[in-house]
Parts: sequence; C-alpha cells; structure tokens
Amino acid sequence: MKKGRSRRKSKNSAGLLTGRIVRAVAVAAAILIGVLLFRGTLLGVPADQLPEAPEAGPPAVPDINPIEVELTKFDAGISDSIRLELLNVSDAGNNKNVDLSGTAPRVLIYHTHTTEAYTPTRQYAYTACGEWRTRQNDRNVVALGERLAELLRDKYGIAVLHDTTDHEPPTLKTAYERSLTTMQKYKKQYPSITMFIDLHRDAGAGGFVTINGKEVAQMMFVVGTGKGATGTGYAEMPDFAANHALAKKLTERLLQFNAGLMRDIRVKSGRYNQHVSNQCLLVEIGDNKNTFEQAYNAVEYLAQAIADVAGVSYEQDAVQTIYQFTP
Repeated sequence: MKKGRSRRKSKNSAGLLTGRIVRAVAVAAAILIGVLLFRGTLLGVPADQLPEAPEAGPPAVPDINPIEVELTKFDAGISDSIRLELLNVSDAGNNKNVDLSGTAPRVLIYHTHTTEAYTPTRQYAYTACGEWRTRQNDRNVVALGERLAELLRDKYGIAVLHDTTDHEPPTLKTAYERSLTTMQKYKKQYPSITMFIDLHRDAGAGGFVTINGKEVAQMMFVVGTGKGATGTGYAEMPDFAANHALAKKLTERLLQFNAGLMRDIRVKSGRYNQHVSNQCLLVEIGDNKNTFEQAYNAVEYLAQAIADVAGVSYEQDAVQTIYQFTP
C-alpha cells in the first residue's frame, strides 16, 4: 500500500509541475503579444511612426590571404590589384625578346648610391666616408659596375656604357633626382639604349652561397610600382609589370646556377626612375655584411644571366653554364 501511494504521489507531482510550466509559458506569451499589440501606446508614439529596427549589416568577411606571386615579396601597402596584374602578366609582355645586339650602346650601368661599400677586409680595406661607404671606386659598387660592363662587352659582345657619376651629394635622399638626369642624358644621346641597370648593394644579413669553391653574395632585384607612399603616384608611371617580368626571368636564370643565389624580387611603392624604359633593373648585389670579394664573385653570374635572357650567342665552353639557355 505504501508503495502504491508513493507512486501516485510522484505521478501527481509530475503533473502539477507540468501544469505550472504550461501556465508560465502561456502568461509569458500573453505579455509578449500585449507588448507587440500596444507598443505604440506604451511608447507614446503611433505604431506606424515608430522607427524600423535597423537592418542587419553584411556578414563579416573572413580574412583573405593576399595574392602571392612566385619569387616575389611585396612591401606593405602594395594593393591586390597590382599583385594580380603581376600574377597574370604574360611572357608575351614588352620584354619577351630582349634585344641587346648591334654595335650601338644597348645597356647603361649606373649607380644612384655610388659610394655603397662592403665589410672591409685586410685584402679589401678602404677609407670610409660613412658607414659601409667609400669614395674609393675600386672598393665600392662602382667597381662591380665596371666588372659587369667588362664582362658584357668583352665576353658577350654587348655594347654597354658605364657611368660613374657620384649622385649622392649634396644629400642622399635626393640622389634619385640626379641619377634620373644622368639616365635622360644618355637616353637622349644614345636612343639605342633599352636596358638601364642601377647597381646597388643592400643592407642586411650578408647571405652568400658557395659555387665552384668560391663564396658568392646573394642578389636581389627591386621593382617600383610608382604608386608612392601616399598612393597617388607620379605623373609619369613605370611599366612595373614589364620590369618585373624581366627581373623574374633573370632571377629564374640565376637560380639555375645555385638555388640560394637569389633572394625574392622585392616590389616597393617607389618609382626608382624605372619609368625611363620597360627594361629598368635595380639590382642589389650583396649587402653591407658581405665582403667585397663575395659581391665581386656574383657579377659574372649576373652578366651571363643577362646575356642568356637576351639570347646572345657566345661560346658556351668559355663560361660556366648548366645548359644551353633558351630565352
């Protein structure tokens, strides 16, 4: 008997609880309906004059990884539209057939930052005119430019000019203005010039590779978009897609000598006088922590890469090469 009463009591308690829940839900629903029906009265404003509830904004857009381009790094602020243009640029661009043939000058080598030098050694000591800088042209980037001109001219038969003007005085920050004047002067005097090479050295970690027992400084090309720091750009903009395509071809060729010889092309917002031609190259040969000898050893590979990309015919046995390169 006790067990029976216990079961009935439990059953009745459950029913009572269920009834309470139902009533509570009903009361809450009635209150909600009343508020909805009389919201105008409660707020003192006619219902048809109440402001509409704000619409939900667009769904949050997930972060999208920026467009990447092979063998290329982008400085902050380079837009996706520029990245996309470089990604889609065709090999059928303006510099597909780089023509450096003939006896008229085809290449100008110059130096916007003329006194850039390397870590001095006992063999290649110099008198400094600043940190890692010297006006001794046999110890700075001018010596590398002269070596490049010599190789292009004597080994590959390319007509080249090398300008050694010091563009740094009176102040380094306006050196590009003066090097532009130099470029324009040569272009006017020698309309045959199509390739302009601004030879620099970088500042960084001093990376190098060993090729055939010699230490060789890493190199890197810099491509300017001309957009400028504020994004407004210059009145005359560079053909950055063509300049990048040329830098990429050369980088690919140089990597065939050694997989660590080249750093990725760096795309920046400056112009760097690269509007003068669609074959403008700014090349960083080594950096301040490299030795002069390491940088000097890199020049022969750059020279051959230029000759190969231009399709210059030469005696393959006379230079170090992996295979017959077809531009």
